[in-house]
Amino acid sequence: MFALDDEIRRFGRLLHYAGVLAAVLCVAAGFSLVHAPTVDAIADTSSRIEELKLSIQNASIMRDQHRKVTDQLSEVTARIAGVQRRVPRDADAGEFLKEVTQLASEEQLVIKDFTPEKPEHRNGYAEMQVTLKGSGSYASICKFVDRLSKLKRLSKVKDLTLSAEGNANEYPMTATLVIYFGLRGKEADSTRSPQENHRG
Repeated sequence: MFALDDEIRRFGRLLHYAGVLAAVLCVAAGFSLVHAPTVDAIADTSSRIEELKLSIQNASIMRDQHRKVTDQLSEVTARIAGVQRRVPRDADAGEFLKEVTQLASEEQLVIKDFTPEKPEHRNGYAEMQVTLKGSGSYASICKFVDRLSKLKRLSKVKDLTLSAEGNANEYPMTATLVIYFGLRGKEADSTRSPQENHRG
């Protein structure tokens, strides 16, 4: 009888230990399956929250930078369009001579010779050198050269030579000018009038 009771008590203790072990295993499994992923998710969420905070803090700076870049781009685009409007499709040296002659007359400069050279084709445009000879006072020559850059037609002074002769009030002048024409590409097409595009 006592032996049977001892067996029952040992069996009961074994069941108790087995229950405790099962509970420990369940807790461990729960930690692995629920708690640990939850901690990782919290850490990931916290990291994303910090990133969002930084983005919000930098948003105003980014907007300012975007506005500045946009303004600069608009300014550059406007300047390019302005230059393109000053470059005709053809060399048209005769029209340029007309403008130069009128300008020289306004500045009391005498044009004695106007010699266009052979056109040269460059990457995306063409140019032509023009040799201009004339005479005038030092002041009239300076004003003439300054106003050349403000003509409707885009040009530049490549070379300028003044000579001193007996009359100190008059200086013979030889200038080499470069005029531009024949822009090629989409940008040039966008600046042409509808009539010019139709002819092209």
